[in-house]
Amino acid sequence: MILESAFSQELNAYKTISSGNFPNVSIWVVWNGTVWNPAVVKPTQSNDIYIDQTHTLRLIGHEAVKSVFINAETSAGQKLNLNGFNLDIYGSLNAFSGPAPGTPDNAWNSINWIGNSLASTLTFKGTSRVLIKKNSWSAQTTQSRFSVIFEADPGETFSLEAPFKSLAFTIRSGSLLQKLDTSVLPNTCFTLSFNTETTVFGIGPFGDFVIEPGATLISECNSNILNRSTSGTTSALNFDLQSGGTLILEGNSPRIEAANFQLGGKVIFRGDTGSKTFLSSSYVDAITPDEVHDLELQGTQALALPNEMTLSGDLEKSGSGNFITNSTRLTLAGSGDQQILGFPLVIRDLDLNKSGGHFYPNSDLTIQRNLTLTQGSMDLEGNDLSINSGLSGALNYSGGSWKNVGQLHYFGIPATLTANNATFPFEDTRNGGLRKVQLLGNSAGGNLTIAFTEYEGAEYNSGFFDTDSTEILYRLFSYLTFTNLTPSPNPLELRISAHQLVVDDVNDLRIVGTGYAAPGNHAPGLDPIELWARRELTFAGLVGTDFTIGSDRTPTILPITWLGISSKITEGGILISWDVVGEKGELNFEIYKCADPLALEWTQIGVTEFQGGIDPIQSYQFLDNSADLYIDNYYRIRQVDPSGNIGWSEITKISKRKTASDKLIIYPNPYYSGEVRMVLPNVFDENGAELTIYNTQGKLLHQGRYLDADLEQLMHQLTPGVYLVSINSNQQALRGKLIRK
Repeated sequence: MILESAFSQELNAYKTISSGNFPNVSIWVVWNGTVWNPAVVKPTQSNDIYIDQTHTLRLIGHEAVKSVFINAETSAGQKLNLNGFNLDIYGSLNAFSGPAPGTPDNAWNSINWIGNSLASTLTFKGTSRVLIKKNSWSAQTTQSRFSVIFEADPGETFSLEAPFKSLAFTIRSGSLLQKLDTSVLPNTCFTLSFNTETTVFGIGPFGDFVIEPGATLISECNSNILNRSTSGTTSALNFDLQSGGTLILEGNSPRIEAANFQLGGKVIFRGDTGSKTFLSSSYVDAITPDEVHDLELQGTQALALPNEMTLSGDLEKSGSGNFITNSTRLTLAGSGDQQILGFPLVIRDLDLNKSGGHFYPNSDLTIQRNLTLTQGSMDLEGNDLSINSGLSGALNYSGGSWKNVGQLHYFGIPATLTANNATFPFEDTRNGGLRKVQLLGNSAGGNLTIAFTEYEGAEYNSGFFDTDSTEILYRLFSYLTFTNLTPSPNPLELRISAHQLVVDDVNDLRIVGTGYAAPGNHAPGLDPIELWARRELTFAGLVGTDFTIGSDRTPTILPITWLGISSKITEGGILISWDVVGEKGELNFEIYKCADPLALEWTQIGVTEFQGGIDPIQSYQFLDNSADLYIDNYYRIRQVDPSGNIGWSEITKISKRKTASDKLIIYPNPYYSGEVRMVLPNVFDENGAELTIYNTQGKLLHQGRYLDADLEQLMHQLTPGVYLVSINSNQQALRGKLIRK
């Protein structure tokens, strides 16, 4: 007895009886359950089609069918000429040998079997199913010239159970599951790969693999997830995980062979067998990816992070497995808020180099070796920050800040303390400004703990005297405490910045205790920008005293209260608006702008004069019509009275506009409540435009006409999370991401 598998055509299946154009009914016959009859209409998405021996089927427009069966014999010749058009497939793709319907066979044909260009596409659509099956397809179609698009319905999953080769792959929606062949030992991957026709497409890396927003690739594999050829020498050109896309890796040591990686979406490691390593590559012409937006670890197994990794989004542990980080230098480089979720981060080295937003560790943060601060802000939310717990590193400061630190623990402080290794940039959240602390001198080593206690306001006419008999008339309520250090008689210069406090003259600044003179001797203040108050003392003198900013003068308090400041993009430029109450006398409001508020390089761009009136609340506006919308713009207002006394507003920000014309700007973003705006390019015609909103699982949450007036109510109804928003017109599509807090 011999058992053989064979295809059996379904009712109303079509097969070719000659070569010709797809709509030409004379080339088709239809199965009625008993015999094949001449067709009277062309096939549709409800019909299987068979392309029989020696026939070539040519598209002259976009078409749709159910399953496709193509004769794969060596002498079959070109079977499907897509001719630059698209064929939607709502079933499976199959190869066969013998007369149709034939028997399942691997696709061995190495000529331009399916073609004939990058613009020629097969698009798989519909609900969950297996697209290609083992022994009914293969990747030996080395010179076929077509692209593949996977467009499953939201929440649906397509599966691949055979290797697949094309010119390009795009996952547009839903999920694509790349299976591992467990029927053989060792297990092998059903590889996704690209055309190897080097005379046409060159000898180097070739082929783009794209995961679009809302789409997901799930791979069970380790090696050969993606390449150009399995020879071990030629990689794919690009692997592009776009913002809002998801890559789920279930192998223990997954490898994607690509010359370029863009991991702008979320990468998830899951699977409960064996410890895991980060995504890598092995081909000579491939690179090892080390930049990722969001990274999540699911399941029970540990994941070892690479030696160098740049993160622009969140790092999350949602299972019982742990990240192995004791050999990793992690760089935080995002332009928005970033979080550590589900675990306290303990990392070998950490670099903070954020162009915007805040970093939220959400637990105690421990850096075993080096903490490098270049730019950006971290918010500890009351948790502790530990530096150099392994005693082989240091703090390296050139910019940036932290705030809401429970306690700062600096282990193994350097023997020589400098502005680079001993500047501690505390943000004063109660009084505004950056309360930098510097320790300059030769230490006795050991450890150091700093606590910054914040209280709003200051004491005037303090009523105590400094050690040089100077009366102290002003003392800031927020103060610093130093503990756990090794006392020594070594000389030390202590500096504290009075940034954004009302300072008439830097020479007025002093470092004092909380109602008493600080140890040591006063040193003149320095730098009209940093506003350093200075004190000369010893390391032993740091212990047992609460240090804060003081002055031998009482600053003049301006007679107004700031009610708020905001900014928005208008057709004429960026409009800055502010409200004050309690104006008395003539005041001027000076408008200042910069691209980085922590760089302290503010430029005055205009002046608005006091407008008077009987209403106690006064509103002002200023239009910045020279603003560059493709950089971040920060604004603040300085108030000046006739006596020269000054005061500053809070800072308002307009984020940079994306340079790509298909990017949608949404603000505020993250969104909490209240008014919301979407900035559209001037060339975009919003008449009749449609607004769609998807969640990150690809589920459609809203689809309707775009109306600016409806946005606030619509966004308010969303639950906290990340959403993919698009506005589509007849000619253009804009896409963006909204974070709902």
